Amino acid sequence: MIELLQLENNLIGTHEAARSLEKKEHARLLVLSDSHGNYRIMASILKNYGPSCDAFIFCGDGITDLAEMLETADTNPDFKKCIPPVIAFVRGNGDPDTFPLSFDIGKHNPNAKGLLKGTLIVPNRQILCVNNTNFYITHGHNEGVYYSKDLLGMQIKYSECSVALFGHTHIAQEEIDGSFKFINPGSCTRPRDGKKPGFAIITVEKDFTDTAFIKIENAFSDNPVFTIQK
Repeated sequence: MIELLQLENNLIGTHEAARSLEKKEHARLLVLSDSHGNYRIMASILKNYGPSCDAFIFCGDGITDLAEMLETADTNPDFKKCIPPVIAFVRGNGDPDTFPLSFDIGKHNPNAKGLLKGTLIVPNRQILCVNNTNFYITHGHNEGVYYSKDLLGMQIKYSECSVALFGHTHIAQEEIDGSFKFINPGSCTRPRDGKKPGFAIITVEKDFTDTAFIKIENAFSDNPVFTIQK
């Protein structure tokens, strides 16, 4: 079960969980982006897919939803069991760089010293190591992903990563450019490509990563339906 503590590298979990993820031979990552105020669908996705995943990654524009998820997990043990043991997240162009919580999530985070008790720090970028693969996580607006992946490619090369996870465009895609892979899970509420809302599950093996895109029917209802996007 996840520990709701923000570490000095801005991940949420424990050092032990993060180190375990670095060496885990078979890992599953639940990747969402651009929820834009629809906490209900984020919670539904976590209830359905969170227990079978090793990390939850949020690529921005919906920090209020992430905060509500953390608040719910803090008070609801059954829901907390649905949250993967490591959370990585970043700030979108519509998100603040900090967010207040009712519990002291940063009590062991030296970066939170001087901030109000309960402050969640929202980073612009994050690096997550999974099974010896480094993932570069960003929203994408600072890298101009609407226009090209050139700057994003430079960033992941400089950061010694091989996979970039990003949002912002609201378009689900996976693209390979040389030794780099770019993955956008799309928007779980507001897609812009004529498809359904969705998200991604990434399987990380020793020598490769595999991405499954999941589409959502009735994303704003009490009974969303999840199917693999073909």
